[in-house]
Amino acid sequence: MLEILQAMLGIFVVVYDGQHALKFTLGRARYVVGPGLHFKWPIIQRFQVKDTRHTTLDLEPQTIRLADDLVYEVDTKVLYQIVDLRKAIIEIDDVVTGLRNRVVLAVQRIVGSQTRTTIGDRERMEELIREELTSVEEAWGLNILAVGFSNLSPSPATLEITQLDLLARERLSLFEELHGRGLSSSAAVALVTGAVVTTAVDQEGVLPRAARPAPEPEPTEEGEPDPFETEPDPWDAPKTNPGAQD
Repeated sequence: MLEILQAMLGIFVVVYDGQHALKFTLGRARYVVGPGLHFKWPIIQRFQVKDTRHTTLDLEPQTIRLADDLVYEVDTKVLYQIVDLRKAIIEIDDVVTGLRNRVVLAVQRIVGSQTRTTIGDRERMEELIREELTSVEEAWGLNILAVGFSNLSPSPATLEITQLDLLARERLSLFEELHGRGLSSSAAVALVTGAVVTTAVDQEGVLPRAARPAPEPEPTEEGEPDPFETEPDPWDAPKTNPGAQD
C-alpha cells in the first residue's frame, strides 16, 4: 500500500529495515534517515536508499601466476557493511563495483607475490588483503568484516608439477635413508625406483639364482637308455633309389 501511495503521489519514500537513505535537497546531501515512511517535496528533494546490512560480495574466479611461475585458480569472498552512508554515496559512484575492483587488485597483488612454499598460508594472505583494503574502508565509509578464499587450488598443469616435485623429494629422502644404512647406491636406487637390477654377488657373497650356472646333467650308467636321447626319425634317413646302379 505504501509503494502504491508513493507511486501515485511521489511525495513519500519508504525505507525498509536493513536500509538507510541519504536525503538530498536541491542536489545537496543533507542527512541520513533510517527505516520508515519519509516525506519529500517533488523535484526539490530526493532520497537515495542503500542496504546497510552485512553483505557478501562474491568475486569472479581468477587465474593468478605466482612468483615462481606456478598458476593457481582463486575464488574470493568479502563480507562488508556500509557504516557511513554519506561517504558510500558521495565519495564513489558505485560502492559495490568499486569494492569489487579494489579486492580483485589486492588479491592479484598478494597471491601473485607468493611461491609454492608460502601459498598454503591462507590466513596470512587474507590478513594482507585485509590490510590492503584499509584505505578503502576509511574513504568509502565501509567496514570490511572478513576476507576469505572459497577456492585456492593449483591448475591441472601446476598440480602435476607439484606432485612430481613432491615425489622426487620423497624418493631422495628414501634413497638417503637406505644409503645411510650401508646399502649400495645401485641397490638403493633399485628399491626406491622399483627397477630390477642384477648384481653379480649379493651382500652374503652368494650368486643370485638368476646368475648361477645351470647344473650339468649327471652321466647315465652303461646300458641304461638316456632319457634325453630320442629314436631317430625314419623320415630323416637318407633316401636310396632302388633302380640306381652301384
